[in-house]
Amino acid sequence: MTINVLGVNHKSAPIDIREKLVFDKHSIPKALEDIKNIEGVNEVVLISTCNRTEIYTENDIDNSKIIKWLSANQNSVKDCEPFMYNYSEEKAIKHLFNVASGVDSMVIGENEILGQVKDAFKIADKNNCIKSSLKKLFEFSFSVAKQVRTKTDIGSNPVSFMFTSMTLIKKIFDDISSKKALVVGSGYMIQLAIKYLQSNNVRDITLTNRNSEKGSRIAKDNGCNYSKLQYLPKIISSHDIIISCTSSTIPIIGKGTMESSINNENEKPFVIIDLGVPRDVEPEISDLENVYLYSIDDLGKVIDNNYKIREQAVAEAEKIIDYKIRDFKTWLDENHSNNLVKLYRGYVDDITDGAIIKAKKMVHSGESIDDVISYLAESLKNKLTHETTSKLKEILPILDESTALKIKNIFKKK
Repeated sequence: MTINVLGVNHKSAPIDIREKLVFDKHSIPKALEDIKNIEGVNEVVLISTCNRTEIYTENDIDNSKIIKWLSANQNSVKDCEPFMYNYSEEKAIKHLFNVASGVDSMVIGENEILGQVKDAFKIADKNNCIKSSLKKLFEFSFSVAKQVRTKTDIGSNPVSFMFTSMTLIKKIFDDISSKKALVVGSGYMIQLAIKYLQSNNVRDITLTNRNSEKGSRIAKDNGCNYSKLQYLPKIISSHDIIISCTSSTIPIIGKGTMESSINNENEKPFVIIDLGVPRDVEPEISDLENVYLYSIDDLGKVIDNNYKIREQAVAEAEKIIDYKIRDFKTWLDENHSNNLVKLYRGYVDDITDGAIIKAKKMVHSGESIDDVISYLAESLKNKLTHETTSKLKEILPILDESTALKIKNIFKKK
């Protein structure tokens, strides 16, 4: 069995591929169960965020069955395989350590990913999908993330999505404080968006979402207006800035809606920041006059240009990660050795127990002690050596000279 990771992220796949592979929190337990039932899969953890979907397994190195399951269960993903990465053993271990510590994030050093990795681990553990190898690997990854954050500057002053969003908005509007903003959703990113807008002196902010009870409460707590989501097509035209981040599986702002809004307001420009994956806004809207639409990948390209300041922190993080990889591999080797020893002891116990039962029957039937001892010795010798010698003949020819010598030394007469 080997540790593998199969996935897509912001580096390997554009958003139109990634959004087809997103698993919401309600579908993950069933997905874990399905993957765990695939022949050869021993353990599984599934991470699904706006920028990555990754399946970590302990299984044989061939992930073709998992890819086949993925194609059968997600929407129109038959074209996604060229965008997927497939790492095993040390590469898979290093990848998880990079992910948990923020080195592999679109916003290098961001804090949210560690919480998402921990949540994925908890869901897998709750659904009995992890045992010793992946359990230990993920626990190691949390330790790595802590060390990277405490011993490097990787998390200091991150160039965030919201900071970048404000920068792009200010390129369109000279005076952002005079503009009206509409935020769609009620999660962490939307509440952060409100704070960024207010810190840039935007005072006229309206929040809209599906859950009116939650939405109206968040709007009130943040000094915003509230509107039910059903009125979204009517209120778009009265706003200049739209920031959307929902868990909707289909776009909630279509091209037709925007065309109507533009017709109502002639030359007025709109800036739309779509942080949803799957996307909340139909990408065709970007073709409309005076509409400036930015997806999460567009923000990523801007952020990518600001990574120079993080190069030193990333280099220091990689040193910590490389050290912890060696540490984990040592544990893995010891764990495999312990498991092998347990298997061998169980094998010997089974043979011994069977021989003893037969010997006791011989004693009870009146056979001499000498005959019983001779039987016991001969039986144990034959049963313990037959299987071992046949397997040694199979593996010795394919071992390197050093390993073969070590095995031969085991059987040296003392």
